[in-house]
Amino acid sequence: MIAQSATVADLFPVLEQARVFYVQHAPARLVDETVPAAILCLLLGIGVSVLGARFARFAATLAFAGLGAGVGHLFARESGFPSPLCVAGGALLVGTVAYQTFRMWVGVATAVFLASVSLGVFGYERVLPHVAAFQDTTAQAYTSPEAMFAPPTPSEQEAYLRRTPDQWVAEFWAFLKQQDKNIEPNVRSLTLAALLTGLCIGVVAMRWSLILVTSLLGTAFVATGLGTLLGVAAKDQFYQAFEQHPGVVGLAVGGFLLTSLILQTMLTRAAPAKGPKTKPGT
Repeated sequence: MIAQSATVADLFPVLEQARVFYVQHAPARLVDETVPAAILCLLLGIGVSVLGARFARFAATLAFAGLGAGVGHLFARESGFPSPLCVAGGALLVGTVAYQTFRMWVGVATAVFLASVSLGVFGYERVLPHVAAFQDTTAQAYTSPEAMFAPPTPSEQEAYLRRTPDQWVAEFWAFLKQQDKNIEPNVRSLTLAALLTGLCIGVVAMRWSLILVTSLLGTAFVATGLGTLLGVAAKDQFYQAFEQHPGVVGLAVGGFLLTSLILQTMLTRAAPAKGPKTKPGT
């Protein structure tokens, strides 16, 4: 069975389901710290959108050096060697390897990014249209046969709403494989092709891959942080406005992404090489 193409309206049940899962299953402390986390996400997104490509190598080296320091600490604890020496040695060795193999890590990041985008587009076209039918099916499954044509009881409503995210995904994937027999091999093939293509692009065109990946990542952080802040401030009004005017939101996100691409292209432009000075006429 081949599903029809998805529309923007098909996306709202998924967003609402994610919001319900977050409210129901997230720790209370995490819910209380939503605003500080959103502000941090917004600031991080702005920084990545403007300076991500320029300082990516430094950030990657620093991150791997921290990882090396952690490994060195574990090594010192197991071997009995002095901890400061092992920590410094691990940070230096792993950081140096990361710095020298930075192009490969750009390829890996580009591969993961391209695979995520490809699966997102594939899911929008082939998976998202099945969500509404799955919601109706599961709603019936959590209702007793005797009360099929009657309103669900409070216990049935509670069982339906209290499903964990893992349970929802497992049920939806089983339902999806029944509707589309080719969905699983198509996902595997698309993922492998996207990973190999992204790895090649990232290694060959490192600068442009960095600009694209960091711009999109920064835009995603900004959109998430700003959307969370607006959702907390305006609550249901924000979601209603988003549902009624998705084009305005898309235009704003696209404009920010384009600005990030232009800025990072300018900031990462190589300085012109200075040749030897020559006298006129020589």
